[in-house]
Amino acid sequence: MTTNPYFQKDVQSEQELMDSLIIETIQIHGSDFLYIPRETVTRDQLFGEEVSRFTDVNRIEMYFEGLGLGFDPTPPSTGDMMSRFGLEVPDAGNFIVSRRRFLEVMSHNVNIRNLGRPREGDLVYYPIADALFEIKFVEDEVPFYTFGAKYTFNLNCQRFTYNQEVVDTGDSSVDDLAKEVSNYLKVLTLGATAGVGINYTVGERVFSGTSADPTADGKSTAWSLVGKILTVNVAGGGEFVVGGIVEGETSGTRYVISSIADSDTRTGADSASDNAELDLETNRDDIFDFSEKDPFSTGLY
Repeated sequence: MTTNPYFQKDVQSEQELMDSLIIETIQIHGSDFLYIPRETVTRDQLFGEEVSRFTDVNRIEMYFEGLGLGFDPTPPSTGDMMSRFGLEVPDAGNFIVSRRRFLEVMSHNVNIRNLGRPREGDLVYYPIADALFEIKFVEDEVPFYTFGAKYTFNLNCQRFTYNQEVVDTGDSSVDDLAKEVSNYLKVLTLGATAGVGINYTVGERVFSGTSADPTADGKSTAWSLVGKILTVNVAGGGEFVVGGIVEGETSGTRYVISSIADSDTRTGADSASDNAELDLETNRDDIFDFSEKDPFSTGLY
């Protein structure tokens, strides 16, 4: 038996009504989000890596459909990932946006207008969580052709991991968050010496306060005795202040801080907290003995 000929599933007026109801529902139960398209500046053809920037910010209503992984208080059953550092459970979530509203808001972006949908790699800022999410996959067939048409995009997102991108949207919430995550290297101009040493060791821990209870904690990345300029990665937290003393843990060098400025260099992977895991992996490699040249033939080879 074929379908009932007296009921049609592709009536334009019903599709428009459905579309309007979905938009209204999202505007009632959803929240305002910021959609930030990714712009590719350069691309490394050898390794397939790219340098990106985010400069365009667009406000649009979305519905936060559900929690995922790191946001979910229950043990995750899917989505967990194994990496060289072990099990990773990233914060994730699904965002629902109206197709019509999205294309209206983003019509000024030529690439998105030509593609006709959100792009993987673009960012979504969630003001309530004060967090940036990166779009990993765009599902454009849910719900599946209700009344013969599609009305929404489902954005499967994960918490954004900063990787040297330039974030300069003009929106203070987004830019300040990216700056906090990226940790610009601090340039400390120093004044009078307060200790016995005169030179910091590059790579050593530097801090203000005491070693056990520092008010600022980081790592020296560059030192110039001429001008007494110390570049610091504030990976350990805290904040260096003018008038405070920065001390090198290994060298014992101590200077008074005269001025502080952000450098043009972001710390990127240098500020990641996975150095301990890298050291652990190096130590694990040491269990293999590669000095044996003939381990199988008992000397006959």
